[in-house]
Amino acid sequence: MLAELQKCPTLFSSNEHGIAMARMSADAQRLCVSATTINNVTIKKEYDEESLKPVKEKSKKGLSWDRFFEELQASFNNGKVNWQPGQKRLSCRFGVEGEGAEFELETDEGGAEDGQKVALEALLHYHFVHTHPKEIEKQLEEASKREAEARQSATDLEREEANLSSIIARAKEQDEVNKDKYARLQKELETALANKKSGGGELDDDEMICRARNPLQKKDHKDYDVELLRLVKSKWIAEVDSSPYNVVARPYTSSELAQHTSNWSSAQRQKLWATLETIDEWDFDVFSLQSNLTGDDHYSLAKQERGGALFYTTYALMWRTGLMAHFKINEQIMLNWCSVVEAGYHGNPYHNSMHAADVLHIMHYIMTKGGLVERCQLRKEDLFAGLFSAAIHDYDHPGVNNSFHVRTQTYYATLYNDRSVLENRHVSSVFELMKLPKFNIFAGFPDEIRTSMRDTIVDLVLATDMGLHTKYVGQWKRRIQEDHNLDKKDDQRLAMQMMLKMADISNCGRPHKIYRRWGEKISDEFYMQGDRERQLGLPISPFMNRKDPTVAKSQIDFMNFVVLPMFESISDFLPNMRISVKHTEENKQHWMDHGDSPPPA
Repeated sequence: MLAELQKCPTLFSSNEHGIAMARMSADAQRLCVSATTINNVTIKKEYDEESLKPVKEKSKKGLSWDRFFEELQASFNNGKVNWQPGQKRLSCRFGVEGEGAEFELETDEGGAEDGQKVALEALLHYHFVHTHPKEIEKQLEEASKREAEARQSATDLEREEANLSSIIARAKEQDEVNKDKYARLQKELETALANKKSGGGELDDDEMICRARNPLQKKDHKDYDVELLRLVKSKWIAEVDSSPYNVVARPYTSSELAQHTSNWSSAQRQKLWATLETIDEWDFDVFSLQSNLTGDDHYSLAKQERGGALFYTTYALMWRTGLMAHFKINEQIMLNWCSVVEAGYHGNPYHNSMHAADVLHIMHYIMTKGGLVERCQLRKEDLFAGLFSAAIHDYDHPGVNNSFHVRTQTYYATLYNDRSVLENRHVSSVFELMKLPKFNIFAGFPDEIRTSMRDTIVDLVLATDMGLHTKYVGQWKRRIQEDHNLDKKDDQRLAMQMMLKMADISNCGRPHKIYRRWGEKISDEFYMQGDRERQLGLPISPFMNRKDPTVAKSQIDFMNFVVLPMFESISDFLPNMRISVKHTEENKQHWMDHGDSPPPA
């Protein structure tokens, strides 16, 4: 029916009472039949296929749709349309003797229309169609394009709805986790207040030494899988001795390792091994690592009771770089430290322990394969400080930025005088925990090295404050313009600060599949901060308004004004890092080509 309707021109017939018309509805889905008197009193009705079918069958049994519209057109053209003012029936006689079709019309509630004007417009349109075919074709092409865009927009909105539903589901689960945590902390506080009031309940040794709260509570470490640790360690060490760095997981011998890797006892260990094969590569995927260890890369981030991506990436790189053996770090203390640092990260969409694992890996890449250690003549303690800083650089991040803390004057904003609020919190909390011997991985270091490393780590973490980005980049560019030989201590520290800053925003320079996942997560976290700002009656920060999403623009601007200038400068100093510029350009081009459209499902 629709195919024949859309081929049928606008029909009209006049008599002494006025004018009758039959035409397509505005959306081309129905037949609109109307009659208008000379006094502009209109009756009309629109028929879809279901309601028009009885009219067709009543006019002539078995009449096809193409024949029906031919007969309808002939009846209008031959003046065989009959209707009377005051009645609501319009008849169209088919053929010479045929009874034809009868349409039941209704009073037009929308008001009268000028039938003569409508007819004249139809005639002019008909004439225009036949005298300007190219213009009509152009209009049809534009209409088809708009239709395609509308359909794509509808598809995008459906995907966005699905994404938002997923975010809401995750938020609800996170709410439950937070409620449990809040109830536990409330109980601890009530117990402490009750003990203080009664004069009892002495502080334990940990509470007397360390003011930072242990996120593991009374535990020293997570319930890690020793066999999994043995597998990780065996990738880079085969010696079996009684050194302190070998007290927990004895590495497999070469023959044992060959047997395990040729006949895997579990799919999890096989996948973990495959992921670790790429730990020296730019496309190392922490999403895959996290999912393999905990089952997914979002719901599990709040607990990770047996260790997640940060725990195993830190442990693996300590063996991969030889730092465990070089500094003879007690393995149990290292495992305690990995446990408490990972546990201190919250289940935020973006600033979570998985982000820390990603930054840690990139810092390792820049310093080793990227060439920083060789270029700046860094020592083992510098390499250790760089990896340490990356692992802790967002410890205890609450999911809102420094600006939010300053604007709402939180306790931390007051404590750190509005200066690098979060960065000060990250580094000070970890060093406070390291006052406890069970977490102090510096215990065996000489005093001079320990002091120097602490200074380096503090400087590196504080440099990740994006509010100071222009200052550090300007200082860096001036320094390398003077001389590329950065082998003095202050120059080495500046270079390491820049590399940690690069690692922190390296998502833009990663393969698109990895970059896109991080882009989704940072948008989630930004919108959550925007929601909090809206609830508090604060102006919503740029790019954080869920009701006005501008992801493409924000990402393109971020790459143009922040990422690319820094990456290009670093790549001039370390040519092996040119890969970051290449991927950033590709990811920027994706946004320019596709805008805010989500990726294909």
